[in-house]
Amino acid sequence: MNKSLSKILMIVTLVLAVLGAIFYGTSIEGGDAAVGRYVSYAIALLIITAALAVVFPMLNMFKKPALLKKTLMYLAILGVVLAAAYFMAGSEAVYDASNKVFEGSEGSTSKWVGTAINYSFILLFVGGVLFLFDMVKNLIK
Repeated sequence: MNKSLSKILMIVTLVLAVLGAIFYGTSIEGGDAAVGRYVSYAIALLIITAALAVVFPMLNMFKKPALLKKTLMYLAILGVVLAAAYFMAGSEAVYDASNKVFEGSEGSTSKWVGTAINYSFILLFVGGVLFLFDMVKNLIK
């Protein structure tokens, strides 16, 4: 990164930090309206940050077709893992301690919750295996 861009980013960061400190200070002294301004500022920063985190990598992908191809391949792999997790998930209703069905816990809601749990476990397992593989590979070197 060149020096002028670095200085601009530092100034923007400083301005955002000062604004945050001002909103925080007014929220401590003020009532609900002041807290609302502070929360609104935090939400706005979150939305801007999330948008930038999505937009810049996408721009980079479209500039380099090899990255776009690789990204689409990884998304397809994640889609296959999601499909496997969906087919492994059950759609049984969830019961509480008194053996009553939780309302809304049957059917597709239960299926998608099970899918999310299975998907997380599959990704945890694959990540753990790859971590161990990398650790063993570095120990051998």
